Amino acid sequence: MFPGLPTASLTLTHLFSSPFHFSVPCYQRPYSWTTVEAGQLLQDLLAAAGIGGVTDAAEPDYFLGTILLLDGSGGDLPAARDREPRMFEIIDGQQRLVTLAVLAAVLRDLGTERWRWGARNRLDELVAADAGALRQFGARFRIEVSAGEQAFLENHIQARGACLGNVDPEPLSEAEDRLLMVRDHFVSELSALDESDRRRLTDYLCDQCHFVVVLTRDIDRAHRLFTVLNERGRSLQRNDILKAEVLKGIPEQRRAGAIEKWDNAARLLGARFETFFSHVFAVYGRGDTKIIAGVRRTISEAGGPEAFLNNIVAPLSQAYDTVLRAGDVSLNIDPEVRRYLVYLGRLPEGDWAPAAMLVMQQYSEDRGRAKLLLKEIDRLAHLLRVLCVGSGKRVRRMSEVVQIIRSRAPVRPGEGPFALSRDEIRNIGYHLRSMYRRDAQVCKQLLLRLNDELTRSMTVLDPKDYSVEHVLPQRPGATSEWRRWFADAEEREMCTESLGNLVAVTQKQNDRARNQEFHRKREIYRGGVDDPPVLAITRDAVEASVWRADEIRAREAKLFGLIRDTWGVEVAGMQGVGTRSDVA
Repeated sequence: MFPGLPTASLTLTHLFSSPFHFSVPCYQRPYSWTTVEAGQLLQDLLAAAGIGGVTDAAEPDYFLGTILLLDGSGGDLPAARDREPRMFEIIDGQQRLVTLAVLAAVLRDLGTERWRWGARNRLDELVAADAGALRQFGARFRIEVSAGEQAFLENHIQARGACLGNVDPEPLSEAEDRLLMVRDHFVSELSALDESDRRRLTDYLCDQCHFVVVLTRDIDRAHRLFTVLNERGRSLQRNDILKAEVLKGIPEQRRAGAIEKWDNAARLLGARFETFFSHVFAVYGRGDTKIIAGVRRTISEAGGPEAFLNNIVAPLSQAYDTVLRAGDVSLNIDPEVRRYLVYLGRLPEGDWAPAAMLVMQQYSEDRGRAKLLLKEIDRLAHLLRVLCVGSGKRVRRMSEVVQIIRSRAPVRPGEGPFALSRDEIRNIGYHLRSMYRRDAQVCKQLLLRLNDELTRSMTVLDPKDYSVEHVLPQRPGATSEWRRWFADAEEREMCTESLGNLVAVTQKQNDRARNQEFHRKREIYRGGVDDPPVLAITRDAVEASVWRADEIRAREAKLFGLIRDTWGVEVAGMQGVGTRSDVA
């Protein structure tokens, strides 16, 4: 690096400890990562730490990228012995640093009682500011975001135990909503890990994950560096390295044809081309997280680079394109195949995609077999999410599915890798009775799927366009009609969390409905000229004259019946709920 621009490679522990403290300047955009970006970071960290994958081998280190900091006082990067608190403005790297702070807070709060509430531990030190920073800057936490979101970040994430608390259903800003969704996603994913794995992830995160830190001393230079880092040039992608690896083994006279095949696949998949190779390795890999080394081995086992291109890259890229574009009516695929691929496409694809694209490659001419396998993949993928199983366990489960597909062995519905244990079925029923509280995103995906089952047709819905609304509000007003209809607090809580009490509406309708009385909610759900049509999953609430325990129980039974008919899982409804209040 050129003189005058201090740089250092720092582990997360070094960066999130004295003397470093961080603020997000007011001109920066608010927090913008969603569960897609944050979830991918968590999956990458778990894979690098050797947690939840096919192998337990950890990478020696994990590079979190370059961050750019501004110190207007003109100082250098702190030396290892420096302890005097200093405040740095984050010019580039806000999303990663804030997300890692959320991750550290969730790991801290999921610890055992002794771990969480004992002496300050290393996780809390990543989150909390030093005592000197509190005196000098008034900073209570290591990272402080813009004033609009700081109170939310402190109260619902950074404070000890806050990650496991509920959030009042008041309107949130977009940044606050994203922070909450990322927090809850981390809680869901990490809760599925054993305590030992969470501790292992903590150690890996603190000691093996590092940044390259670049420090600048004036805002103009910071702006120029930010522009260079984010807008100029094209970084070398992993698939560029893979391309060179494949082509170097092909004789010169046949290289042009090989390049054309490679480039055709790259054009077909565009930005998904690198993800495609992760899926290829999930199909043909040996459990090693090193993609490039794994592809080298796959090339060898395929019979060389040309066989790898002809027999793996070309057909699987076509299959993956079909999986990704299943909703495109111009694709000539069986309607049932399309239906299952569209439903799977509403879920993050990290676990199920390798199995689905392998089905489309191996059984493109055998529609019956393709439909059977995709139906089973759809069932397993959705039920594993209802179970709140972590991504690592889902990947392992789907790797068993991939192996049986590759073997071309006979498959019967609900057997082999598609079978669910008695405990899993019991837990599915348990989770369904409070699905929104357990995972709001999974709950929304489930409602949209049941919407199609109600209409017996496939609707091309984008989950981002909808949100989950509690008809009986989570916190009804003290003098509201809801309190008269549900006078018993225990009954009211059970009914509130029931699947029978949840509908799917737009975020705008959700914001308007909130704690309104039922007659007002019905009008909001019906929508206006600018709102999309009422979904079938919401119609029960629109058409009901009252919304009491009997109505919620009946609707829950109907939805549980749909789940039984769709995925073959028998779920018992609410117990002891349904006594109609005598108060009108």
